[in-house]
Amino acid sequence: MDDSNKYYQSRHFLRLLHHYEKAVAEGYVPYLEADELTDIAEYYMTGKQDDKATQAIQAAIDMHPDSVDPHIFLARQKMFYGQLDEARAIIEGITEQQDDEVIYIRAELLIKEGKAPEASAFLLEQEEQMQDSLDTYLYDCTSIFMDYDQWEFAREWLERLRDAFPTHPQLVIMEAEIQMGLDNYEDALPMLQTILDEEPYNSEAWNLLAETYVALEMYPEALEAADYSLAINPQDSNALLMKGNAYMRDDQTASAIEYYTRYLETQPDDLNVQISLAFCYSNEERYKELLPLLERAEQYARKLPDRRVELPQIYQMRAYALSRLNRSVEAFAAIRQARTLGDESLEWRLDITEGDIYLHFKQTKQAEQYFASALAKSPEQGETLFSIAMIYSNAGYNDTAIDLLDDVWTIFGTQEGKFVVPYLANCYLRKNDMEKFLSYLKLAPSCDRDATMLLFRDRFPDVVPEDYYAYAYKEVHGVFPDSFEEKEPDDLSF
Repeated sequence: MDDSNKYYQSRHFLRLLHHYEKAVAEGYVPYLEADELTDIAEYYMTGKQDDKATQAIQAAIDMHPDSVDPHIFLARQKMFYGQLDEARAIIEGITEQQDDEVIYIRAELLIKEGKAPEASAFLLEQEEQMQDSLDTYLYDCTSIFMDYDQWEFAREWLERLRDAFPTHPQLVIMEAEIQMGLDNYEDALPMLQTILDEEPYNSEAWNLLAETYVALEMYPEALEAADYSLAINPQDSNALLMKGNAYMRDDQTASAIEYYTRYLETQPDDLNVQISLAFCYSNEERYKELLPLLERAEQYARKLPDRRVELPQIYQMRAYALSRLNRSVEAFAAIRQARTLGDESLEWRLDITEGDIYLHFKQTKQAEQYFASALAKSPEQGETLFSIAMIYSNAGYNDTAIDLLDDVWTIFGTQEGKFVVPYLANCYLRKNDMEKFLSYLKLAPSCDRDATMLLFRDRFPDVVPEDYYAYAYKEVHGVFPDSFEEKEPDDLSF
């Protein structure tokens, strides 16, 4: 639990909130200090109660027109909703331009405007006047660039902090997080392990470690790290998110749904997680649950200018879900809306989805037309053809899928294209052509072990992929193949 959430649950704040809400319910706003009203507004913002937040912060400004904090809050609120000109006007109207918070928000506004170099230069110009609290200033500047994913600038400011204060307690964890932001996860790993050797109850470090393990595709380790964080705080939303991410990346979508749902109970408007959960629902064919989730995601994406780019994908997923519920008119309307909101670079992806929908409704000619259009527009011929092959296979057109997978193999070449072998095995299994199924399954683990496991682990539980062929052979012929020795459970290594 971060410090702000702890404060919002404290007796002091709850008494303050009760006093304020009781007065508002009686028709007036009570006199409170500027920082108290700002805290109340921030509390409402965290709960996505924008109207109440605006009422509280406006009261703070009316009662304390010269106070900095309410104006900073209002400017940041405008920035959050993409109203940058309004935010700048508010900032320029603040009397105390040399206040630390005013300096910080001016830099943040520059970053939001796409001017990170100018923001860094501006903060560097202010450094001289910050000598009395230089450690705090350098730490805050580093944090600002981290918050906005400006990792190269964050690294520069961290070096300034290190040069001036080489024993600063946050150096190691900030460096680890910056390395993660720069995709240097292997470099971040030993830093986080060092922190946890010294501070085993550091939940932030456990969460960063879990995130690092997910990025390195070490999913059991990621789950273990997140569990340590949850042992410290069972309500830690970041730990719940990391468990959801690990399960999703490991194709354990049912478990991912559980943890994403728990996370969204605490962070209901996280659009990235809403979309991740939507993918999970789709994979699990839980389309009735998917539709209201997509509606919430749409509302949030429309609210924020910089997230409206997500709308075509949301409508694309809605179209697919509606088609699976046999609501064809609505499905095609949704895909048209996706085209209206998207740009030309998305057209080939939408063509694939529309072709998929037509195929679902057995309209094969229209499907072929859209698939041909997608291939003509796509910059990734091989990958696109593979996606189309999977659509045909999932729709039960396995002969067509096999032909397309053979074409994919040809495009990529003998070695690089052999990843299609497990999928060919699956197509022949669906066709009940067991001899060809066996021949491809025998090759599958050496061609793409992960795909082989994903496709057949439910059919052969507690069996390593290299032994799938032997167990499948026994299913077909009644005996294991010659020279195969059945393993005891303790001998299995996945």
